[in-house]
Amino acid sequence: MRYRRGMDDLGLRARKRLTAMRRIQHTAFELFERDGFEGVTIERIAAAAEVSPSSVYRYFGTKEQLVLWDEYDPTAFQYFADELEHHPPLTAMRVAVAAVGEAFFGSDRDRIVRMVRFAYEEPSVRAAMLEQLEDAAQAIAAMVAHAHRRDPLDLDVQVFAKAVTGAIEISFRHWYRQDFGPPLQEIMDRALALLGEGLDLGPPPT
Repeated sequence: MRYRRGMDDLGLRARKRLTAMRRIQHTAFELFERDGFEGVTIERIAAAAEVSPSSVYRYFGTKEQLVLWDEYDPTAFQYFADELEHHPPLTAMRVAVAAVGEAFFGSDRDRIVRMVRFAYEEPSVRAAMLEQLEDAAQAIAAMVAHAHRRDPLDLDVQVFAKAVTGAIEISFRHWYRQDFGPPLQEIMDRALALLGEGLDLGPPPT
C-alpha cells in the first residue's frame, strides 16, 4: 500500500519512540488483563516495561490514552485528506478506511481487539474514546471544509463529520458485540455505505 508506513520509513529517534510505545502498551494490556484496569497504576506499568513513569506520561498522558493510542491514525487522516482531492468525501473516507484496514488490521488484529475490548468494558476508557471521536470529527470537518472551500462549522460539513465518526464507532461496537468474529473492514464499509444510501431501511415488514 502506498500509505503503509513501516519502521524503515522513520528516523532512528522516531523508530525508538514507536518501539518503546508499543512495548509499554503491550505491557499495560498484560497487566490490565491480569489485575484489572483500575488496579494497575502508571507506576506499575512503567516498572514492568522498564521505563520511568515520566516516560509513560510523556508518551501517552493518561492511562486511558495508553489504551487508545494507535500509530495508524495519522496515516488514516493523511490518506483521507489526499483522497479528498480525487473523490467526494464519503468515497474518500471509504477508500481511506479500506486502505488502512488492509495495511494494518490484519497484521495487528490482537492489539486492536484488546484496545476495543477495554474501550467498551472500562467506563473511563469509553469516555476518553468518545472525546477522541469528537476530536476526530472536527479534524475531518476541517479537511472536508478545506477541500470544498467551506466553513468547518457549516451544518452539512458538521453532519458529515459526525456521521462518519459515528459509523466508525458503531462498527467497532458491533464488532465487539459479535465477539470479534466478522471482519472489521467489512463492517466498517457497510456502515459507511449506509450513509451513502440515505439510511433508508425500507418499509416495515408486514
